[in-house]
Amino acid sequence: MDFRSVPPELGRLLTEYLAIIRPLEIYFSSLFNCNGLNDLHEFLWADYKKGIWSGEYISDLLKMQTSKNDMPALGFRDYRQVATAFMEKHLKHEGLEWEGEENIFDVQAGHSGATVQKHYAVAVGDSRVVGREIWHQHDLASKAWYRFLLKKKTEPTPRGIFDL
Repeated sequence: MDFRSVPPELGRLLTEYLAIIRPLEIYFSSLFNCNGLNDLHEFLWADYKKGIWSGEYISDLLKMQTSKNDMPALGFRDYRQVATAFMEKHLKHEGLEWEGEENIFDVQAGHSGATVQKHYAVAVGDSRVVGREIWHQHDLASKAWYRFLLKKKTEPTPRGIFDL
């Protein structure tokens, strides 16, 4: 996992989790012969009880968390649409230049320009085939998101969801 593209606070939490919590979970899971032990070695979204978490399970967790914080319950599909709308309004045309044919925010969201025009999203292929320049542009786009969200944290609470 590349922690360069996440805010420092999240990177620190993930590092502490992977360095301290996950090894303890693996240790106790092996000590008590838990079902999901093998998955804990390879997958971030897994636990000792059920093994690998399905996308539906993670989406349900996201819905529970968003509904606890005075928001409509957003699953992955809804969250992706909202995040894409924020990006389109606030970040996409902020002058990040890239030599490629596609806008880096579209690539980061798993879209091509043609896909964006159709308002339909697909996941990009295996990240092992992504070149260094795309990773660099991905990092710049992630930092733009971070600056935007950090700036919004210090501003008054918005009136509506698209005022962010």
